[in-house]
Amino acid sequence: MTIQFSPDGSVVLKSKAETITLGKGVAINSYSLPGRGEYDVASVQAEVYQAGNALAYCLRTEELLTVFLDIPDLAVSELDDVSNTNILILDLRSDSSTDVVKTIIKRLEPSYVFAIGISPSVIESLTLPQQPAPLKVTRAGLPLEGTTLITAP
Repeated sequence: MTIQFSPDGSVVLKSKAETITLGKGVAINSYSLPGRGEYDVASVQAEVYQAGNALAYCLRTEELLTVFLDIPDLAVSELDDVSNTNILILDLRSDSSTDVVKTIIKRLEPSYVFAIGISPSVIESLTLPQQPAPLKVTRAGLPLEGTTLITAP
């Protein structure tokens, strides 16, 4: 799977057969997920949960679990489905505190984090290793430990 930032600031996941766009909502190919519930769209299994004030989108494709939060909220860590998160995508265009973002990353322990609308000061305060997008990732190629922040090119 290849993951990159699009010019409008959203994050785009391209699997072998599907394109998933995450930003102001989530779309799998041309189908927009309408809200909470379970969805099977093409080869993507999606569950959408309410997590405090946020919607947590859990997307499974190519043996990877991608979690997208439309608002960073610590309640996401209470969801059973997020315990094996490989890729975390956060929309930081809200007034999220850096401490909330750090705590979410620490609790979920994803291999990679993409942050939409992240400011340079938040990037610096996270103190994570960085790598520019795009990211090409497979289940077998995931790092054994640690989290890397994927930055816009």
